[in-house]
Amino acid sequence: MSQDLRDWLSALGLSDYAQAFLDNKIDFGILPDLTGEDLIEIGVTAVGDRRRILRAIAELETFETAPPFQPEESLEPAKRQVTVMFADLTGFTRLTSELDAEDMHALLNAFFTRVDKVVEKYGGRIDKHIGDAVMAVFGAPISHTNDTERAARAALEIHTVLPGLNPPLTCHIGIASGQVIASTTGSQAHTEYTVTGDGVNLASRITDMAAPGETLVSHDIQRALGPLFVGESMGEKAIKGLGDPVELWRLDRMARNIRSRRHRFVGRERELSLFSATFDRCQRHGKGEVHIVLGEPGIGKTHLSEQVAELADGLSYSVHNGVVMDFGAREGHSAIQSVTRSILGLEPTDDTETCASVAKDAISKGWVTAANAAHLNALLEIEQDPGLAEVYAVMDNATRLRGRRQVIDDLISARSKETPLLIHIEDIHWASPEILTACAHIAAMTRNLPCVLLMTSRVEGDPIDREWQIATDGALISKLELAPMGDEQARQLVEEFTGIDPELLDACVKRAGGNPLFLEQLLRNIDVLKQESVPGSIQGIVQSRLDSLDRTSRTSIQAASVLGQRFSPEVLNFLLGEGHLDTSTLIRSALIREAEADLMFAHALIRDGSYATLVKSERARLHRQAASWFEDRDATLRAQHLDRAGATHAAQAYLEAADKLIQVFQFDEASPLIERALELPAPAGVRFDLFCARGETHRLQGLSNDALREFKEAAELAETDEQICRAQIGLAQAARQASLYQEALESLDIAEAAAERCGSDRDIAQINYVRGNVYFPLGQVTKALESNEKALTLARRLESARLEVGALSGFGDANFMNATMQTATGFYTQAVERAREKGLVRDLAANLHNLSVARSYTGEIAQGKLDAQEAIEVSQKYFAFVPECVAQTCLGVAHTFLGEIDQALDAFTLSAEIANRVGAKRLEAQALEHLARTHVYAGQLEQARETGRRAVDIALEHGRNFVGPKALSALAMAEEDPTAQDENLKLGEKIIAEGCVGHSHLHFYTDAAAVMLARKQWDEATRYADALADFTADEPLPMVDLSILQARTLAECGGWGIPLTAHEGFDELKARFQDLGIKQSLVGPLD
Repeated sequence: MSQDLRDWLSALGLSDYAQAFLDNKIDFGILPDLTGEDLIEIGVTAVGDRRRILRAIAELETFETAPPFQPEESLEPAKRQVTVMFADLTGFTRLTSELDAEDMHALLNAFFTRVDKVVEKYGGRIDKHIGDAVMAVFGAPISHTNDTERAARAALEIHTVLPGLNPPLTCHIGIASGQVIASTTGSQAHTEYTVTGDGVNLASRITDMAAPGETLVSHDIQRALGPLFVGESMGEKAIKGLGDPVELWRLDRMARNIRSRRHRFVGRERELSLFSATFDRCQRHGKGEVHIVLGEPGIGKTHLSEQVAELADGLSYSVHNGVVMDFGAREGHSAIQSVTRSILGLEPTDDTETCASVAKDAISKGWVTAANAAHLNALLEIEQDPGLAEVYAVMDNATRLRGRRQVIDDLISARSKETPLLIHIEDIHWASPEILTACAHIAAMTRNLPCVLLMTSRVEGDPIDREWQIATDGALISKLELAPMGDEQARQLVEEFTGIDPELLDACVKRAGGNPLFLEQLLRNIDVLKQESVPGSIQGIVQSRLDSLDRTSRTSIQAASVLGQRFSPEVLNFLLGEGHLDTSTLIRSALIREAEADLMFAHALIRDGSYATLVKSERARLHRQAASWFEDRDATLRAQHLDRAGATHAAQAYLEAADKLIQVFQFDEASPLIERALELPAPAGVRFDLFCARGETHRLQGLSNDALREFKEAAELAETDEQICRAQIGLAQAARQASLYQEALESLDIAEAAAERCGSDRDIAQINYVRGNVYFPLGQVTKALESNEKALTLARRLESARLEVGALSGFGDANFMNATMQTATGFYTQAVERAREKGLVRDLAANLHNLSVARSYTGEIAQGKLDAQEAIEVSQKYFAFVPECVAQTCLGVAHTFLGEIDQALDAFTLSAEIANRVGAKRLEAQALEHLARTHVYAGQLEQARETGRRAVDIALEHGRNFVGPKALSALAMAEEDPTAQDENLKLGEKIIAEGCVGHSHLHFYTDAAAVMLARKQWDEATRYADALADFTADEPLPMVDLSILQARTLAECGGWGIPLTAHEGFDELKARFQDLGIKQSLVGPLD
């Protein structure tokens, strides 16, 4: 104990008095009771020395010095965010040459004693003494929420205490922060707890660059201190051992009043209204209340309190503030002392003479009785008058405390008679028992005085318990816990941060989770956010929360962090290897909360910060363990955990997960997994499969050009016949989708040769199915039928439902090409039934739309409409854009026949938009030609011409034999110039002669007949009707027969010069319209 007292006096530069203290049997237990007179009596005659000792004693009363850290033998390596400080003695070489070894040894000890005491005072830990330098760490093994501020204040104080040594000394200091590994390191012969990392190296380097008496800090330190920092930039400096220059700042001092530098206040209107009502009640009734504002670090307690103070000031309240400090001291004043000085009208910087004058004035006014003058002097830390000094010296500590409280009572009572009061005590979660007792005493006074007591506290560590409330003698007490800000309020807050990408601003808002401090720190560390890491300032807050937990709870939360924001207790149990996890302890920590049957982190940044504390090996172990849990439960999570564990088979796991998602058409979820897998090292075979999978996701979404690119990549990697076959089939399917029919056929030939070499009947069946699909838009009916016959035979032999459905659909397509729509309807019906039976939803959607339009052409319009609507519903559910595009066109056809023109326009427009978006040019041309024709029916000829010309341009390039003729005939209907009409119809007939899909015949001939009827060229109209009759002679269709009859009847009426109603076939024509339930045929409306 005697050595500790000697060290304490030595750190004050007063070691000469050590023997006098020991001779008078003064130890640390006696120090709080010493008075100025006592010090004079033992020989401390200099006024300055007495003040220095009394000030230091006052600090000992309020603040505890952290004991030196003793590491546990079992302490595991930990990844931590720390602030590192080096303090290097200036002129060590010169001093060594001037002093002998013993004197130099004593001087170094005095230097280390002074520096070490200051570091420990501010909650830091001496890592080591290196020659003439001190390395101190703030944040390991225990973090505080403000380690950077602690280090900065320690540095400034070190500069003030060293000149008091004999001889006077100076040092130069460097401070930096960063992620380090903190652990017990060494050998069997010697171990020590230390930290290693870039932050240590940086702090050491910049210390060398600091001038005597100067403190240099890295940019992240300056940024973390924010408005507290007062100093200037020294520019970017090249640092040995670091690749990029580092911006350095010189720390001159810490700002006293940072209120004006805060971000603007947003939201909290409801909370402010509560205080507005409180102040109103207090003024009306002359009685006050006690309010405790609770909240997590950074939630806005201080800022709200400032707004409450402004509100009170505007209502003529006298406002008095005190802050409970968790380290150091603010001008040597406790929170209660600050309130006392404020009530008396003193400023924090007022000297002792001013304080003494104000104290005498308070006594003369009667605010404080003369009997309590000694206690008032003690609160203001002014020297007692000789007479009072003797009285005060003999008092015990309890009497002194009662006296101080009476002074506070008297001051509050006196001031509240002049004006209502707001007393604000901030951060009472750090308050000592003495300060809490004083607060309870003030709270009791609010019962009968116009005085409101406002206190702030963190939720964790809230000291206002039942016992404290009883001590207030029934004061009116309420607690208000602040909730996170809403997104709208957060967006108002970010408006002052200009020049930041809006997407990054949104990311900051989302990641901050309604915590204003977190949001501000993210915005001030936007470069860190881009790296998806946690800013050091926030990391320190999270670490301090973790450090306050017991080891089991801390380990549980760190393990939970690998699982993400939300997780089940079962999987956490599995990671921890425990039979039963006591979740109540975690929930009480306020870091974890319940979410139905799951648990989740109270804040995303708490999860991120906890995750950042895991060392690489432990993080990998936990992720591997999690992957084994999810192996049969969630393929995606299994892959992600293997990825984070650095497993060599992570890419394969991503591929397996993506394949499962593709099978259920969840392309948006599958694509990122494939992208991530391709970023990882993987065998050539896995990379081939990944390119094929990516190509398939593009193809199934109708993105044919993207699909072609991916399958070409796969084809270049293909080595085996199986791989060649798979890549070339993918290329063929994508090329067919892009209307590149020749390329598709060439790829199928390559694939077929490979399939035959490896004997894969399944692939041969697939090849023939795709080949039939290529022949379909080319109008090559015979080849399409032959290919689908081969595909169907092999599919049934292989018992493959999907291949069988494809082949049945192909037969439907072949008959569709030949305009034998009733036969096509039969095949499509079989395909739909088989797809529905086997749950092949995408095949179901594709065949439903085929069935829809085939039924419409056969006259089953109402059922065709229902089929199209179901196809759209299924397609949208499974993100099948190409089937939806076709289904919308088929729905539009049904709407048109039913005379629902507006709905038809909407359906064709949407179909065209989807086709354009996915690059399906052939389908876009088909949607546009239907849209142009429908514009004609609606009397919108200008729009019809514009749309028709676009349809023709696309059709002739991408779907000449699929949709070319009917696109030309739709444009002819829209044109008003007979010459233009004839040119379009002539080209259409030429393409029909080349061979094309049957639906082009149906629409071309009826459109052409309608054009000729409008031009009163009756014979030409009849010619086109007869041509259609010849084409459909093998399998007449009710809708087509009606259209032919309508064209012939109208031509006869025109030739004979009689109205339609006078024609002998009018009644039959009208009856057929009614039987089919339609308003217009392929030729147009009945009238």
